[in-house]
Amino acid sequence: MADADFSGVDLFGDPIQPRKEGRGRPEHVWTLENSNKVLLAFARRLSVKEAATAIGVSVPTLRKHYSSEVAQREAAALRFEMVQLARLNDGAKAGSVAAEKELGRRLERAAIQQLSEKVIDRGRIKKPAPIGKKEAAREAAKEAVKKFRPRAGPTLLN
Repeated sequence: MADADFSGVDLFGDPIQPRKEGRGRPEHVWTLENSNKVLLAFARRLSVKEAATAIGVSVPTLRKHYSSEVAQREAAALRFEMVQLARLNDGAKAGSVAAEKELGRRLERAAIQQLSEKVIDRGRIKKPAPIGKKEAAREAAKEAVKKFRPRAGPTLLN
């Protein structure tokens, strides 16, 4: 019933590797497909744990095999957006009206988003950041020193 040369895929498209002699699961192997999945997860602003779950590995395994992708995590969404805009721009240069319209829509949407981020805090009073116990104690000590400072001597009269 079980063929030794069976190399099918499971429900999610991951290859099924036949069990070999020995204990534990087989070593994870880096693939371009999984690398792209990790980058897309980061482009969606998912966490490292969610990206690891997406390809079916643990977080340490993800960090070990996909360290360059994890390093690009912060810039992944921006890079993905720029690649899309560049492709739309190439299509518009080639004469595609649909690409030109979509490029215009996306640039307009980006300009509106940037403007809304710029205006969002206008008119609001920013609260100072709360200080911790140690900083509060230092401030109290400075005030206490001011109370017990010796008085200034009399000024000389001319």
